[in-house]
Amino acid sequence: MALAAILTLVAVAVGAVIQGSIGFGYAFVAVPTMALLYPEALPATPLLLALPLTALMTAREWRSIDVTGFFLITGARAVGTAAGVVFVVLVPASFLSVLVGLLITTLALLSFFSPNFEVSNITRLVGGIASGITSTTAAIGGPPLALIYQDRSGAELRSTLSVSFVVGIVMSLVGLTFAGRVQGWHFLLALQLLPGLLVGLWSSRWIIRHLDERWLRPAVLMFAALAGLMVALLGPQV
Repeated sequence: MALAAILTLVAVAVGAVIQGSIGFGYAFVAVPTMALLYPEALPATPLLLALPLTALMTAREWRSIDVTGFFLITGARAVGTAAGVVFVVLVPASFLSVLVGLLITTLALLSFFSPNFEVSNITRLVGGIASGITSTTAAIGGPPLALIYQDRSGAELRSTLSVSFVVGIVMSLVGLTFAGRVQGWHFLLALQLLPGLLVGLWSSRWIIRHLDERWLRPAVLMFAALAGLMVALLGPQV
């Protein structure tokens, strides 16, 4: 196997470990690696891999899904997506990435000083709108939702985010297919990388038990802050 394929396989596995543990983060490892080694594979192959990842995570902890939250987030995300399109048209991409990234980082850092965060219908709607905006403008939809569920159980956070991601990924793949951006070799590359993803997701089981005890919230906040910085510094390609 070529060196590029091995490095990409490792990146996918690491991304799956992170997402399988805290509910998001796969894209921040896998996508930059593919952008460097297989730029023509974007965005189809990462999405094709993210679909089984999020579907398996949903099935793994489906009993913990916040069903009400899922429907509120999904509806609000559609509104946020429309708003994100407007921002993309009106605001320069470089400025928008910095703004979105710094906003996410600021919210994550402020959460460190908050003793608790109450999840309500309003916060679910706000999180869904924010996720739609950030996913459209900077290809990063996980941190806003993770911040909303930071004080809930790990199972609820991971499963609710995962089922929300499944819907979004399917919509993206359908749109890309109609646009002619999904080809047969994208599936073949995804199949080659699938073992790494499955190993990473399986390995996350060993991390979950420790995170759920006391470290989940700090891990979520730290990774959300880092994700925001990546977007601010590197732009929408992350």
